[in-house]
Amino acid sequence: MRKSAIVLGMFLIVGGRQLAFAQRDLPKVEVFGGFSYLPAGGEDFPRENSYGFQFSACGNVNRWFGVVADVGGQYKKVTDLGPGFPGVTANTSVYEYMAGPRFSLRRDRYTAFFHGLAGGAKGDSGIAGFSDSSFAFGVGGGLDVHLGDRISVRAIQMDYIGSFVDILEDNVRLGFGIVIRLGRF
Repeated sequence: MRKSAIVLGMFLIVGGRQLAFAQRDLPKVEVFGGFSYLPAGGEDFPRENSYGFQFSACGNVNRWFGVVADVGGQYKKVTDLGPGFPGVTANTSVYEYMAGPRFSLRRDRYTAFFHGLAGGAKGDSGIAGFSDSSFAFGVGGGLDVHLGDRISVRAIQMDYIGSFVDILEDNVRLGFGIVIRLGRF
């Protein structure tokens, strides 16, 4: 009986130690920076398909749950607004700033994630009197491919963005870039 207790105790110590080592592979923070593409729909006038930046930082609570803050900005100069606006040029800009929970599936070579975001957005047409800001939300996910312990490539991030901002009402945003993985649990 005593030998069984010792064997069981050793097994628990070794097994617990393995779990502790596995947790060290988890980064405390993941910082993403990269390129962002925001297609335009018909209701996004005068904005057209826009390009810009995207930045996020995720603090991981455990192996599968974290809290993310996400900021994006997309820009486009539109020189021909159509027959109703002769000679008018619009320098459009859209900014999204949101935060929320992130759920991750972590593997040795990649991390897949899904998140829900809420915050705000600001749109500006560059034309006097046509800019606004309002509540925005996003749901989406992505895939990070690990190149090493500290660096990954965000192969894709795709978010549905909804807002009450006139030039950003109902869009899908795409992001690509580099992820730096900081600290270890």
